[in-house]
Amino acid sequence: MSKRRYRKISVCIWNDAKFMALSNDAKLIVFFMLTHPDLTQLGALRANVPGLACELSMELEAFTKGFEEVLAQGIVEHDGKLLFWFPNFLRYNLPESPNVVKSWYYGFNELPESELRNTILIGVKSLVDGLSQGYREAFTKTFAEELAQASPNQRTENREQREDIYVETPDESQDDSGVHVEAEPEPILEPEAVKGKTKAQEEDDFFFEVAALYNAILVDEQPEGRKLTKLTKLTDKRKKLIRTRMKSDAEFQDLGGWETYFTRVHNCPLLMGDVNAWSADFEWLLNVGNMLKVQEGNYLPAKGKGKPQKQQGKSSVSASNQALYESLMKKGA
Repeated sequence: MSKRRYRKISVCIWNDAKFMALSNDAKLIVFFMLTHPDLTQLGALRANVPGLACELSMELEAFTKGFEEVLAQGIVEHDGKLLFWFPNFLRYNLPESPNVVKSWYYGFNELPESELRNTILIGVKSLVDGLSQGYREAFTKTFAEELAQASPNQRTENREQREDIYVETPDESQDDSGVHVEAEPEPILEPEAVKGKTKAQEEDDFFFEVAALYNAILVDEQPEGRKLTKLTKLTDKRKKLIRTRMKSDAEFQDLGGWETYFTRVHNCPLLMGDVNAWSADFEWLLNVGNMLKVQEGNYLPAKGKGKPQKQQGKSSVSASNQALYESLMKKGA
C-alpha cells in the first residue's frame, strides 16, 4: 500500500494553548513533520533529528532547540533514536473502513523496534477498542502476532495514560492537548460493521475507499474555481466501472494505484476545469479509453509552459495534443 499523500490539519490548531506556546521554529517543525511524505497512517515517522533538520534546511542547533519545545508540550513522542509519533494523530484521522485498519499493518512493520513502537501499538488498540465491532476484529486479526508480544504491564500503563483516546468523534470546541488534525473526508457510505464480512462486503469497502480518494485528491483540497463534482453516492454503474478497471489492470487492485491515477488527473489542467467550462467527471475518468490517455500523459500541458491560461478561449495545450483537445471540445466531452 502506498503512502497517503494527503492529510488535513484543523484550523483549530491555532486555538490550542500548547501549540501557541511554541516558538515559530517549533511550529514550523510540527507542520513539517505532520506533512512529511514518510509519515504513516498511524502518525508515526521513521527518521532522525539531524536528517529532519537537513530536510528542512535548518541549522541542527536551531532545529534541536525547537524540537525540544515540541517534546516538552507532549505534541510528539520520540524514542531518542529513529522513531517519532503524534499520539493524537489518529484521534482526528479515524479509519474510514475496516480495510483501512488492515492497511495500517504495512506502515507499522516499517517502524524500528523500540519501546515507543510497542507504545504506538497499544495506543492504537485503545482507539480501535472504542470503534465498532468490524474495526476491532480487523485490528485484532491483522495485528494478532504483534499484540501477543506486547507486555500486559505496558497495556495497562498505556490505557491509563491515554484514556482520552477512546473518544470516537473529535470535539473541536474543547481545548485539547496535542495537535488538532481533522478527520479524513466524510464517508460516502458508512461500511456496515458486521461479523465475518463476505467477499461482496469487502469489495464494497474498497469501492468506498476509491471514491473517498477521488473526493480527497480531486475535490476537497482544490481551490475555488476547479469544477470536478464531489461523489456523494456510489451507484451500481460506478461500482461496475471500478470493478472493471480492477479486473483489466492489476495496478488498480490496490489503493496505491488509484491514488497515483487521481494524482495524474490532478496535474492535468484541462481535466480539472482550468482551461474552460468543461471538466472531467468520475464516469469520464473511469472510461477505459480516457483512462489510458490520462496514464500516457495526453492531457498534460506543453512541457515547460506551466498551467494553461484562459486567454480568449484558447489554451497552451501542447501542439501534439491540440487535435485531441479540439475533439473533446466539439463533443462536449
